[in-house]
Amino acid sequence: MSAGSAFARVRTALGPAARAAFRFGRAVLRAAFRLVRATTRTVLAFAARLSSAETRPQWMNRLPGNRFALAALVVLALVALYGVASFARPAASAPRRSVAVPVTSAYAACPDTHGARVSAVTPPGSRGPGKAWVAGTPTVLTTPGTSWSADVTKNAGPWTFGAYGSLAPGLTVEQTTSDGGLAGTRCLQPTADLWFAGPGPGDAHDVGLYLTNVDDRPVTAMVAALSPEGSIETPEGQNYVQVNPHSTRLVQVGVQVEGFGEAAAGTKLIALHVHAITGRIAAAVRVQRKKGADWLPATVPGDQVVVPGVPSGNGHRRLLIAVPGRDEVGVSVQGLSKDGAFAPTGERTLQAPALAVTPFDLGLGGKAAALRLVSNRPIVAAIVADEGDDFAVTAATPPLGATGHGEQITQGGGIGLVADDRDKTTLLLTAPGPAAVVRLTQIMAQGPTGTAQDVKVPAGRTVEVAMPPPAGADDYGLTIVVRPGSGPVYAARLLKIKKRGLTVLPVPPARMFALLPPVADVPLP
Repeated sequence: MSAGSAFARVRTALGPAARAAFRFGRAVLRAAFRLVRATTRTVLAFAARLSSAETRPQWMNRLPGNRFALAALVVLALVALYGVASFARPAASAPRRSVAVPVTSAYAACPDTHGARVSAVTPPGSRGPGKAWVAGTPTVLTTPGTSWSADVTKNAGPWTFGAYGSLAPGLTVEQTTSDGGLAGTRCLQPTADLWFAGPGPGDAHDVGLYLTNVDDRPVTAMVAALSPEGSIETPEGQNYVQVNPHSTRLVQVGVQVEGFGEAAAGTKLIALHVHAITGRIAAAVRVQRKKGADWLPATVPGDQVVVPGVPSGNGHRRLLIAVPGRDEVGVSVQGLSKDGAFAPTGERTLQAPALAVTPFDLGLGGKAAALRLVSNRPIVAAIVADEGDDFAVTAATPPLGATGHGEQITQGGGIGLVADDRDKTTLLLTAPGPAAVVRLTQIMAQGPTGTAQDVKVPAGRTVEVAMPPPAGADDYGLTIVVRPGSGPVYAARLLKIKKRGLTVLPVPPARMFALLPPVADVPLP
């Protein structure tokens, strides 16, 4: 985006007052330019008159060394001209802050809808016309603050949702399958860089990487992988994957060349890094084990991260730490349960080797919890929770109480959205810092229903909130709003279905706004 177009959008967003100020500033600049031009003409005319003995005053001809006097007068005139120009030139404006404007278009790519329930929800509050759809089907949402769901029985495959206008801010789409284990994922909006960590091909029947291009031009994605033994290498250029416009490409990790082939086939843990070389990409990873299946949550590296949503239970719990950099990393780990903070690994600091993914067994005492990790260099963090014949994976996510672009909201609070909620839905809410109050509102196809529920989350603790559906309903959407004066809250949705298993979905802040870059007036030299 050019500076001119960005400035024009800022003026439009700020309204008539900004446009009036712009017109006034333009008039001042024109007047200053005319003053400088008139002064320049006057000085040049005066200098031309003094340059000739016939036109300059006779007393100057009688001065000894009149040439030197003439030169001095010309220099004096030029200094005066520079002073006038400096006075008329506008000063550089103070740096302006980025301007947040509502999102006007959004996409969400569901990687594989075979046998899935697909659900969508948007938050209330937006105004004006809007539309939300999926290719080949009628409109699925008509009004902000409503939800929609469908069990896919035909036309299954990758689905790309689109929305514009009032239905674009906060658009959240999810898909959940139960074939071979309960597996849920958020249908991601395209981005440039994502990480995934979880079981690898050596501990699974299938690890599938789905790459979706929602745009009109081809996209090239670079795929990198880490194992417990280190970086997984492929021949030059074979980890670059091209995805055609409006299509999805499936890469089988540990099988295909683009999925590292035999080099990755035996690794029991893997961390995948997907980076769009050109354009943007929506990525998803599905792991099918002998017992259970799940989608790996997308995450990004950080040096202070929180992994929410570790479910209660007595199954095996493992922390996975991947180090993208070339130096070993020291990581302090703190567990946060309903009883407060505790040491989940028995060690104060963990050492994670460079360019590798390392597992650490957790002792959580069967309690629901979240983990807070602080490291001296960026890490990727995820947790694998085995339970019966299924397993679930959760990963580090940004806190609620922040906008979709990561800046703290000074009034109100961040909003999280969950589209697929059913009878056995439980929210896991963690406040690692100050205490918080979170407002939960159920959303049906006709809009918000029932009375909003305020939940207190004590400082440094995790709380479990059971969320049964409204009377007579099978499923619903949910808004999670952090109330003013609260500390940041990390959220995850736990869904259990009898004889099908469990799945955990970390809840990031909904993308409600887009940032326009700051623009400042810089005078010409």
